[in-house]
Amino acid sequence: MLDLGSTKGDICAAMETLPPQFRAIGGHPMCGKEIAGLEAAEATLFHHKTFILTPTSRTDETMSDLAKALVAAVGARPLLLPAAQHDQMVAAISHLPYLAASVLMRVAAEQAAQDGRLWQVSASGFRDTARLAGSDPAMLRDILLTNREAVLEQLGQYQGQLAAVAELIQRGDETALAAWLQARQTEYAAYRRDKGEH
Repeated sequence: MLDLGSTKGDICAAMETLPPQFRAIGGHPMCGKEIAGLEAAEATLFHHKTFILTPTSRTDETMSDLAKALVAAVGARPLLLPAAQHDQMVAAISHLPYLAASVLMRVAAEQAAQDGRLWQVSASGFRDTARLAGSDPAMLRDILLTNREAVLEQLGQYQGQLAAVAELIQRGDETALAAWLQARQTEYAAYRRDKGEH
């Protein structure tokens, strides 16, 4: 048995309670879209993407090899991780970005309610940053609640960074603000390099 859920802790714990004849492993392809349904289908969606596999006590070597072969067959790259580590990682790079985009959308929508020309002024930067706010709300609700602890930890980190940069802006500290922004640009370049996107 291989699942494709976006959080692994609860799912892998449930897999541990299956009858003994079941062999199970958690799975999460690290690809997707903010739109769902048949119209969003894409034959190459998994190509060259990381596909996380989270073994359980029910995952024997045969099951692990079969899961890795299945992942390779759809063009993805398997990566084995413990369920808890998976959930911590995706809170930072998947669940937090969804919340950030949703908050951005709320703030902009409040301003647009005052002046509808806001959307005419918006360009690709806003569209690209807000894109995840178009994701399926029911799916994201379940993701956020089944990964609550890790999501709240990442939200705390995010709020701390927002408060820090707000203080730099409030103080009008050009040097410190420039250094903060430069550090984020350097981190982004390192992310692109390590991801293999130049």
